[in-house]
Amino acid sequence: MTDDTLELGPRKKIYQTIEDSPGLHLRQIDRKIDIPLGTIRYHLRVLEKKNLITSKKEGKYKRFYAKGSIDRSDKKILSSLRKEIPRTIILFLMEYSGSTHKEINEALDIAPSTLSYHLKKLRKKNMVINKKSEYSIKDPEKIADLLIQYQQTFLDSLVDRFVRIWNK
Repeated sequence: MTDDTLELGPRKKIYQTIEDSPGLHLRQIDRKIDIPLGTIRYHLRVLEKKNLITSKKEGKYKRFYAKGSIDRSDKKILSSLRKEIPRTIILFLMEYSGSTHKEINEALDIAPSTLSYHLKKLRKKNMVINKKSEYSIKDPEKIADLLIQYQQTFLDSLVDRFVRIWNK
């Protein structure tokens, strides 16, 4: 007996979207595909029940991943890259490693308290390190690899610019 879970067109489309863009949450999936939100919710439950996808609750979002397609550390990185402010901070630090809080704040025009909040979360996820009040990315090659691999899923000119510079 074969499993025909992915035979249904909408379910297959949802699964393919998650496989191509790991770490999306429900509303991001909804924006990418033309399927009613209630239908997406239903098929996500079926895909999870059939063990084809996994989800991870992060704050108020539940992020989805194709089963076995990505490891735990990459999930942490991608979940941060899927959010605009952390992604902006990460891209800035990829280019300007060793920047101070003040330099990041001035360059990105993010409220100091907001910047502190996101830097703290990125340090907690072990993505950013802080030595002598200078911030840098812990594993820039890994982040660059993920940005390059999933570049098309971000729809962000900063990511496109970073990938062009990194590949040179």
